[in-house]
Order: sequence, then C-alpha cells, then structure tokens
Amino acid sequence: MACPHAGGRAAGRRRPAAEPESDSCGFTERLRGSPCLQASKVRKQYFLLVPLSMELPDPEPTAHKQVVGVDVGMRYFAVASSTSNKTLFKSGKAPLRKAERYANARKSLQQKGTRSAVRRLVALSGRERRFIAETNHAIAAEILSRFPNAFIGVEELTGVRDRTERRSRKGSSEKTRKANRRRSRWSYAELLSFLAYKAPLRGSMVVKVDAHYTSQTCPRCGHCSRDNRPQKGLMFVCESCGYQLHADLVGSRNVGLRALVVRQDWAATGCLSCTPDVSDAETKAERLKRYSELRWSPDTSPRL
Repeated sequence: MACPHAGGRAAGRRRPAAEPESDSCGFTERLRGSPCLQASKVRKQYFLLVPLSMELPDPEPTAHKQVVGVDVGMRYFAVASSTSNKTLFKSGKAPLRKAERYANARKSLQQKGTRSAVRRLVALSGRERRFIAETNHAIAAEILSRFPNAFIGVEELTGVRDRTERRSRKGSSEKTRKANRRRSRWSYAELLSFLAYKAPLRGSMVVKVDAHYTSQTCPRCGHCSRDNRPQKGLMFVCESCGYQLHADLVGSRNVGLRALVVRQDWAATGCLSCTPDVSDAETKAERLKRYSELRWSPDTSPRL
C-alpha cells in the first residue's frame, strides 16, 4: 500500500485497487480498475478479479492509543512491543522448516529436468508462494489484533539484505551459506506490506523508520556496539550498563522509540512522512544522532 500522505502532509486515504503480478502466474492481462476475467496459461485456470476501494477517515495523531515497534528476523519472523511493555513473539522455526522442505523438493525436481518434473515444479512453486503469503497474512493480522488502534513503526528494509548478508565465497562455511539461503527464502517485505495495508482497516497506521543499529543499541543507556550481542546470540548484553534482554525485543523497542519520535513530530508540525528520507546524508546523520539520545523505560510515554 502506498503512503497515504502526499507531500508529507496528512490527507484522506483511498485504498487503490490491487494489481496482480503477471510474470510468475502467466496472466494474459492486468487488472486496470474494473472487474475482469483472466486466464493463466501456466496453471490452466481462470480468475475473476474484482477491485475494491474503501473511503477511510483522515488520520490524526491522537487517534492512535499506543505506539508499537515491530522487528523482523529469521529466528522470530516478527517481535512486536508497545511503549506499555506489551509484547508479541512470532517464531519462524516451523515455517522455515516447511520452506526448507519446499526448497529441497524443488532442487530435486530441477535436477531431474523431465517434463513431468517441470509440471510438478510449477505446482510446487505455487504452493510455496501461497504458504508464505498465508503465513505473512496471519502474522500481520495477529499483530494488529494484539495492538489495536496503534501507531506502528517498522524498519525500512530497502537494501538491508545487501548491507547485512554475508557473501558466500569459496571458503565460506556451510553455516554461512545456509544462513544466506534461509534469509533469502522468506519475504519480509511482503510481511510488512501486508501489515501496512491491513492497518488502516483496523484503525492503525504503519510508518517506516531507519533500521540502522536497532539491534546493537542499548535502549536503556544508548550505548551502541556490535559486541552488545555476544556471538550474535539471542541475548543482548550491554557492555556499558549491563542491561540484558532478548535481542529481538531490544530491536523492536528501538524501532518503537523511533516511531514515537515520528508521531511526536507529526503532532507538533502536522506533517507526517511515512518513510525516512535517505537521499540527504546530513539529514540522515542528524536523524540517527537524535535516535541515539532516546532511552527506554516503563514510563517512556505514560500518556499518548
């Protein structure tokens, strides 16, 4: 869903009609805003596509009763926490195990290369896409159900894979290669897009914040270091103040604090930007410096 605020200023929102992808499914035409019947040559099926538009009220800062941060990752697909210490953990262990089975089956069929194997591969790919989409839909719906009428912050993930993924060189360990495969197997951008388009229907709103150092910064004292996560494990241990917490929960709290800043700026200026401006290096550096001054406490924002 596109940002509902043109030019950085709050405005009324209209849900745009969805436009299905045609490359992977073999659709012969695209939806252009009116009901139509489409055929998929690959699947040998017909689809009736009906667009839906909904009028939504103008968003207001005071309409959201809580601020929530959402951190995504491999061990836990989503960890959400509010400024009132309410949390939600969605494990990725079972879904990734099933995705691994799909990948192994796909690899086996690709190696066979027979005509029947290709047909099975097409069907398998469709089931895999639907499984990932269904899981992401369920996670997004549960977050919105757990945190109603919320101002939700998520990480800006554009280019994050290039920044964080280790390159698989000739001497790379099997553990590194496996981690890269698992990371690329799941669509985190799809999960966040589902969350963004469902949120207005639940009286919530999703904004993006900078993802830099959210898992390395102590929410209590502000100390930022890679060594705050010993051996990149599940526990966050601050070198400076000794603060200890689940690493993904630390990430979600830092995202929530940054979303709180965005909400406060919106309330003060009347202007809202749904995505951080990364084109200006100085503006970005100033924004990150401001984030480094944020501190978490149970009474971070007692009254929203």
